[in-house]
Amino acid sequence: MGFFSGKDVDCFELFQISVSFSSKAALTLQKAYDDGDVDYNELKNVKNIEHEADIHVHRCLKMVEEAFITPIDRSDIVEIIKEIENITDSIDSVANITHMMCVNHVNESAQTLMKFVVDACIKLEELMKTLKNFKKEFKKINELIIEINNIEEAGDKVYFTAMRNLFQYETDAKKIIVLQRLYDQLESALDNCEDVADIVQKIIVSKT
Repeated sequence: MGFFSGKDVDCFELFQISVSFSSKAALTLQKAYDDGDVDYNELKNVKNIEHEADIHVHRCLKMVEEAFITPIDRSDIVEIIKEIENITDSIDSVANITHMMCVNHVNESAQTLMKFVVDACIKLEELMKTLKNFKKEFKKINELIIEINNIEEAGDKVYFTAMRNLFQYETDAKKIIVLQRLYDQLESALDNCEDVADIVQKIIVSKT
């Protein structure tokens, strides 16, 4: 029957598919940043993934609207799907900034922040796979949420240090503008990952 039968909707599978787009976009952008030299072909691939993710989101929202039965509240399903979409959009924004500002090389700080985004997305994939059995997997879900929060906190430290070093030592105005925007958007992607985890925590607490 798939995840939509006309009577009900398997929102957990929808979540998994949604996050898989975020992970794919993150891994593709990380590949574009490999060795510090920007691969513009991979940047285009990020845009393609984001477009596929948008189509999926519209399909999800239609399914939820038409479903007779949902395992959790419709508003919660929509909130999670929208927040996951924000992750993919943030990653796409990083790719767009890289392209628009003609960035040919990224530094270690940007690469490290990108790695944290990848790590958080992978943990979110695991979280969504576990979520279907939230009544039995409460402990595992909480552990994954904590891990995602820890990744975001580690990313915040890198972001703070990178911004501090940028304004303390960099004298090239163009580099300052470019790197500040990249750091901001990468940090935003990490925040979006944490937001999804926090929403999941709120939902399972109310259901258990």
